This record gives sequence, structure tokens and C-alpha cells, in this order.
Amino acid sequence: MRKTVFMLLCFLASMQLVRAQDALESIRQRYASIKKYIETHQGNNPYDGAEWGEFYHLQGQQMLPGSGGHKDDIYMYWDEREEEKIYPSHYLIFATRKYNYAAISYYEEYLYDENGELVFAYIHNPSWSSDGEGEQKEYEFRFYLRKGRLIEAIIKSRDNEQQAYKELYKGPKLATSYINVFEEYIHQAEKLKRMFTEIEEVTYDYDE
Repeated sequence: MRKTVFMLLCFLASMQLVRAQDALESIRQRYASIKKYIETHQGNNPYDGAEWGEFYHLQGQQMLPGSGGHKDDIYMYWDEREEEKIYPSHYLIFATRKYNYAAISYYEEYLYDENGELVFAYIHNPSWSSDGEGEQKEYEFRFYLRKGRLIEAIIKSRDNEQQAYKELYKGPKLATSYINVFEEYIHQAEKLKRMFTEIEEVTYDYDE
């Protein structure tokens, strides 16, 4: 009996691993496809991002006490739903955000599936410490998700731009020191999605 239960648990674990690997490959293919599309339509294109300008580009500038000029630059790319309408509704597929505090620049990417669920986040944070108080280093975070759950995280860091990144962690479960930063960027992805929805209600509220 125990042997049967053990074999069943091993089988279920192997099936979960296979599903996670399939999800990772699907996410990477989707990401590569969208990045290629964006890069193909940049350069001399007057829309700077898509063939017909099918994105929202938001910029904000302000002076912040202690750090000076602050600029926030956000792109939101969408796709159309398969609907029998003259104006099919849109859903967010990819968003990028580049911003600065003083002379330090940050960059974020968020990839969504056709249901609007976040499936991947890439974060470049050049000034972060694992405990919020220690030595700050340059970090890269990659978070892969399936149905709202983390299936793999890849975390790298380096001391300065002249060095190669060192992999600190790769796996499905985050150490306590990384949970807050993960939750912070998941929250940011949700804010961008809400922002997209609100913009759509103003600029593309068609019922035909």
C-alpha cells in the first residue's frame, strides 16, 4: 500500500514538473514573439512601437524632493479579441515601464496571456538590497507564473556594470528575502492592467 501511494505521489510530482516546463516554454515563445514584433516596427517608423500605433504610450514628468527630475515612460501593447463586432475589444498583452530616481534608471516588463493574467515579469533594479538596509547591488528578476502562481523565479545580481551577472536563485519557491519584491511587482502589473482598462474606457469604448 505504501509503495503504491509513493509511486502515485512520484507520478503526480513528475506530471506537475512536465506541466511547469511546458508552461515555461510557452511563455518564452510568447515573449520572444512579442519582442520581435515590437523591434520589427521600431526605428524609422513614426509610430515608434507598432505598425499602426496600436499601443498606449504614457509619459509623466515631475520634480521630486531630494532626487530632482523624475520621468516615467510606459508602453502598453494590446491584441484584439475574436468577436463578431466592427470594433472588437482589446486586451493587454505586454507592458513596459522605464523610470528614474535621480540618476538611477529602472526598467520593467510585464507579459500577460489572452485572459489578462500575468505570466511573466522582468525587472531590472540597479539599486536594491535583499534586506532593504544592506549593500545595494544591481539586480535582474525574472518571474514566471501559471494561473496566478509562481512556477519559476530567476534572480541575478552584480556589483557594477563591468561585472557579469551571478545567478543567486532559480526555482519555484522564493526565499523570504525575495517575497516582498515579488509581491511589489505583481501589484505593479495589476496597476498597469487597471490603467489600461481605464484608458480603454475613454479612448476605445465602442459597443458596435
